[in-house]
Amino acid sequence: MDNAIKTPNRTGILVRALIVLAMCGIVNSAAVFVSPMAKHFGWTTEAIAGVATYMAFMQTPGHIISGWLLGKIGAKKTLILGCILLGLAFLLSGMVPSGSPWMLYITFSVLQGLGVGFTYTGSTYCATGWYPDKRGLASGLCMAFNGGSATFLAPLIVKLISSIGIIVTLYIVGGAIIVIGICAAIGLKTAPAGYAPAGWKAKADDPKLAATQLESLTPAQAFRTRGYWHLFLGYGLFPTMYIICYPRFSVLISDAGYSLSAATIGVSIYSICNVIGRLGMGALIDKLGYRKVYTICGICSVASSLCLMFAHSLAMFYIAYVLLAVGFGATNCCHPVAVQETYGSKYAGGIFGICMLGYMIICTFISPKISSALVKATGSYTASMVYAIIACIIAVIFYTTIPQPKRRTLAEVAAEEKAAQEKAAQA
Repeated sequence: MDNAIKTPNRTGILVRALIVLAMCGIVNSAAVFVSPMAKHFGWTTEAIAGVATYMAFMQTPGHIISGWLLGKIGAKKTLILGCILLGLAFLLSGMVPSGSPWMLYITFSVLQGLGVGFTYTGSTYCATGWYPDKRGLASGLCMAFNGGSATFLAPLIVKLISSIGIIVTLYIVGGAIIVIGICAAIGLKTAPAGYAPAGWKAKADDPKLAATQLESLTPAQAFRTRGYWHLFLGYGLFPTMYIICYPRFSVLISDAGYSLSAATIGVSIYSICNVIGRLGMGALIDKLGYRKVYTICGICSVASSLCLMFAHSLAMFYIAYVLLAVGFGATNCCHPVAVQETYGSKYAGGIFGICMLGYMIICTFISPKISSALVKATGSYTASMVYAIIACIIAVIFYTTIPQPKRRTLAEVAAEEKAAQEKAAQA
């Protein structure tokens, strides 16, 4: 049976998706906008203190809605909507009256959070759906462009703000996202069921090829499986390492007697290694599988925390930066592969969205409170980091033991649907 289906150029689709992902990576530069806005309008820190936090919170609803729309209306319409939401977040933030800083929670937080959720999930799961043979590499590219774009965008935005002011910069950024995003999204299309690229050099019994011929489960069906809770806990517990350790780097480096410039160099090292790690680990997934790569990420993250706890030289701090960058950043490459290999590609974006509830509940609400309580009770960061290590190990155990649910072949589904239609016609 010929599994090849006449389709658009998948490389072109990947490139378009990467453009959108690079733009939505601007969310990692939120502080670049918020601080100048506060200065421009004379707002107090307290008035807009939660803007970035609420924006991050709103990304999960964006992931869920985008993933659902991806399976209903396709990638093009979903991404166009996402780019419009993201662009409006900046355009409307530039129109917020100076006496109403609370409106920033609607424009910058709600709209940008939803826009990032839409563009991230829509682009990633559209692109990786076209690469069942190289899903790890495609995922790595997506994560590298999304995570690394802020490294280049942030300095550019800072220069724009210093040259033309924050308000005009917001208008330019918002307008560019809408125009460039829509142009890129127009050429996007969701991969058809059963898609296998022409020329795929795979054996007839290759499990990757066989998996493309299985039905895709819906988010509702996935939610009722045990595998969902493995993903839920993996998404929620593993990032604990990042949210606890990363903000502590500068403090611990300063406490150790090193300069602020030394800490800044560490941040740059982290950014570079994050991108390299996503690309390298993404490609490695295709050779070793996502379970082994996720385990490697866990080992790197635990080693980073231990290195940070016992650091007695600047070199050890930098090694901790490298290990965390590779360990945490690359886990994002595993998610599209794990979801699609477990549940199929068609509704994978929606399943990713509901799995992100684990991140929103555990990582946003529970873990920060536990970490703060441990620091307050012990007077040091050690107990908090031990908690991060335990959370990371639990996440790896659950993530690497995701059970495979029973899925029918596409041929079986087609036969059952045909039989049902014939029965209905006879009745």
